[in-house]
Amino acid sequence: MATPNDPNSMIKGNSLKDNSQDNTSLIHDLSDTIVEGHTKEQVLFTDLKLIAQEVIELEKIKDEFAKIMIKNEDYLDFSDFMSFPTFYIKENFLKKKVNASNISGLNLVSVDGSSVVKKYMNMDFSFLKTIAVKYHFYKNTTASIEYYPDLSGYNNYRVQGNFLHEDDTAIDAKTSMEMRRMEVNLLNEMIRKDHEIDIIVIDGTILVMPINLIFSKDPEISLKYDALLKEFLRLYSNCQNQGILLIGSIKDTRTSALTNLLRDGIQLLKPSYSNLEDFTRGNYRQVMTYFSDIDLFNRILNQSERSCIFNCKREMDKIREEGIKKEIPYYFPLDFYAFYLKSAKNDTPSRIEFFVDENTNFGDASRKADLISSILLPIASLNDHYGLPIPQIEAHRRAVFKPSEINLLMNNLSRQLGKNGFELKEKRRNRRPF
Repeated sequence: MATPNDPNSMIKGNSLKDNSQDNTSLIHDLSDTIVEGHTKEQVLFTDLKLIAQEVIELEKIKDEFAKIMIKNEDYLDFSDFMSFPTFYIKENFLKKKVNASNISGLNLVSVDGSSVVKKYMNMDFSFLKTIAVKYHFYKNTTASIEYYPDLSGYNNYRVQGNFLHEDDTAIDAKTSMEMRRMEVNLLNEMIRKDHEIDIIVIDGTILVMPINLIFSKDPEISLKYDALLKEFLRLYSNCQNQGILLIGSIKDTRTSALTNLLRDGIQLLKPSYSNLEDFTRGNYRQVMTYFSDIDLFNRILNQSERSCIFNCKREMDKIREEGIKKEIPYYFPLDFYAFYLKSAKNDTPSRIEFFVDENTNFGDASRKADLISSILLPIASLNDHYGLPIPQIEAHRRAVFKPSEINLLMNNLSRQLGKNGFELKEKRRNRRPF
């Protein structure tokens, strides 16, 4: 039975189904005919109003819960559980203040890539591009810039034709893996040629994802995944041997990994701490299901603060431990961590990832998170509304495909085919006459 404090009763009580009395009477008048659709007036003046009210109520609940988290942060001490292998939060605090470093003299590389798939009736074409930028900082806000693999920072393309009959999911998976492999391969080649790299920032995760592709029945996907695994292994090894700090900077993520870990951690603390009454009075477990990590920590973190670190490679660890893929221990003798960093006053936090040797203790991993935060802060806080490192922004700006580039490539391909009397047939949805 729902209680007045139950967030489900507060939010879902405003659902369209529970408030559509007018629709119910109308349905009965139509001899029990089920009418799923609403009129435009119903949507504009009733349905959207109800949804907006649900959003407002949910935001109030979220804000109140964030205040409870901040109020009780000193009691969220997980020290007693950190040594447990299955407890993945590895610091005894919720958040901490970090200070910006003077990064003058450092060489920071960032890489990004983009892809476009053009799908036709009987074949598909993938266009990929990967660019790396190297910043040598004279001061925190002054740097010289080099581009790889060419000086202009634009010319690193690859085009692929797919002539097999495959579904869109397989095509997109292969394209994504190939783009990622190009990015990591470019970094490995840079490290081989350039011995003055201190830090690498990858746009996105430093983990090989998604894990489920390991089990693909498509032999080509399996081969591409293995090639990507080996390229990442080479990058991890290169960074360890050359003393390079490898960082993954993820600007948008919907994961709730840390939120779920905190929810379970509060459950473990409850029997021992009467100070957690603010949580026990409310249905905190249900409330926390409404949060993503970014949503929660955007309300908790102030500028120049980071969250606690947590292990973030658990799926790969499980596969390795169960021996499903025997070579994985040789690929990843490492521990991977993540945390959230709020670098800009009016922007959401970014998820930051890094790795350490598997024998590294929690204290050293914590200090590495502090070091990474102190390096990123001065180059990710220059715009109050956009908190990404400048090299990452520049790499993305150079890597993203412009419509004119795709048109140039496709027009050239069409001309080559047209010389032999062949015309690419677009899918029907793209050639509607209306």
